[in-house]
Formats: sequence, C-alpha cells, structure tokens
Amino acid sequence: MAGLYEIWQRAEVSRRLDVLSGFIAMCVAGDNDAQRRFNQLVVGADAALSASPPDLVVASEYLDELVWWAETEWADHPYRPVEARPDEADRQTRDYAKDLRHAALSVRVRDEMGRIELSLEVRFLALCRQPGLGCRIRQDVFYVAGRAAMALDLGHLEAAEREIRRMEQVGSVEPRQSSCG
Repeated sequence: MAGLYEIWQRAEVSRRLDVLSGFIAMCVAGDNDAQRRFNQLVVGADAALSASPPDLVVASEYLDELVWWAETEWADHPYRPVEARPDEADRQTRDYAKDLRHAALSVRVRDEMGRIELSLEVRFLALCRQPGLGCRIRQDVFYVAGRAAMALDLGHLEAAEREIRRMEQVGSVEPRQSSCG
C-alpha cells in the first residue's frame, strides 16, 4: 500500500483538480480551442495521478497550469473557486485520502475498519448522552474519540480499539466538582 503521505499528496492534488476543472469546463463551453486545451490538461493530470506509482510532480504541473489559466482568464469571475482555508482544505483532502486508502485495502480490512468505526460512533454517542456527564469529562471523551478516529484514518486498527476502550474509561469516571470555561 502506498505511504500515507503519498496518499495525502495525491488526495490534495485530486481535490484541487476536481474543483478547478469543474469551473474551467463551464467557462470553456462553446470554445473548441479552449476545450481542447482544457481536455489535454485534465487528461494529463488524471493520467499522472493514475500511474503506478502516481507521478505527483507531473500532476501538480498540470494543476499549476490550470490554476494559472483560471487566474489569468477568469480572475474577476464571481464563481472562480478560491483556495479553501487550511482547515476546510484539510477536511476535504481527508475525505479524498480516505477514499484512496479505502480502495487500496482488502475487503477483510475494510470490513474490520467499518466495524470499529461503527463501534466508535455508537459508544461515543452513548457516552455523550449520559446524564450528568461533566464538561471536563465530555471534553476528554471528545478528545479521545478524535484520537480513535485519527487512528482509523491512519489504518491502525489496534490503536483505534485501544482508544475506544480508553474513551469508555474516561467517560465512566465519576464527575468531580469542576467548572468548565
């Protein structure tokens, strides 16, 4: 399986390519020369991303050309996509990366990850619904649930299960007198 960093980079290029290519496709509709240029750039980027191993340098060069084209031709267009803020870009890239990683895993591993993910969600929601759960403990439950989700994202099933057990331990602690601010 490809390294996680490579999957992340590929997902980042794919995300940006998808967003920008949709916009440019709309802008070049009806202009045969522009459509031809657009198709060459997108096909080149897709081929580089689909290669084994993916050629991220070449794909990024095609993407840079599309970015430059959009910025010079349609700079004032009201629907020209702008780069997402870092947190939003990471959320979108994470979704792409999960899809790429998912495709590289065996059915058995995907099923096991699905089981653990469902377990995490059910147990997390059960803990959050407990009456009288203090603010500090609730924050700790959220934090440890995030660690379990991150372990799943990284493909570490044992670590995810360990964090789920830890989350349950944190959520079962008797609340102490404390204020949360």
